[in-house]
Amino acid sequence: MLALCAGALALATACASGHEPSGRYVQLRGIRLYVAQYGRGPALLLLHGGTGNGDQFQKQLTAFSPHYRCIVPDMCAQGRTSDRPGPLSYHAMAEDAVALLDRLHVRRASIMGWSDGGIVGLDIAIHHPDRVDHLVTFGANFTPDGLNAQDVEWNRTATPASFGPQAPQEYAKLAPDPAHFSSAMAKIIDMWRTQPEFSLGQLRSIRAKTMICAGEHDLIRPEHTEMLARSIPGATLWIVPGASHGAMLEKPELVNARVLEFLRK
Repeated sequence: MLALCAGALALATACASGHEPSGRYVQLRGIRLYVAQYGRGPALLLLHGGTGNGDQFQKQLTAFSPHYRCIVPDMCAQGRTSDRPGPLSYHAMAEDAVALLDRLHVRRASIMGWSDGGIVGLDIAIHHPDRVDHLVTFGANFTPDGLNAQDVEWNRTATPASFGPQAPQEYAKLAPDPAHFSSAMAKIIDMWRTQPEFSLGQLRSIRAKTMICAGEHDLIRPEHTEMLARSIPGATLWIVPGASHGAMLEKPELVNARVLEFLRK
């Protein structure tokens, strides 16, 4: 989940302003998926937050691309990527990401995921343990009730209009079908209400080297983040001081240095 507030989509697309796409489209699993790549080296898959797109990682790419081959997709029904019939799910997006790695001939990658992207990363680590080296999540929950009470309540009654009057225009800047806004946002909201539902047993099965991160003032409850870290064998917990759910945007130098240090272990 990216942010449960009226300005969520504006935050999701904030890094896209003035950015010209440098990637390409790949047909896989019934969608036309957009992916950009930067740098050379070991593969690092960067997974964006809900309602967002890969441009959210612009503040990370300068630091990461000298060391890693950064693979940055827009996920199903978000950014420049098309939708498929039926509801959205984190597991389907995880399978999209694995299919993308197959298409790019990447056998094993590290993953950094923000919010929904972190949840997708957890799903990949659970269902495809041989594909993940390091896993870094920021502001990820493993059950829908992991959010603060006011954010759970916002989501309970939210509609596409709850994202604010500018949200359709922001969506249209990148979307392959600008008229799909309400349908896409409704799918995302429904997913937030009912997913993810990872069991503690599934979390204990993760074998990737894992760092679980959240902002000091994140929309994920602190005790939920702590439980997530405790449930993954050997996981490191990092609470970013003074940051909110958008820690990687708010404190990029601190975040980038800490993530690079972890990935090099």
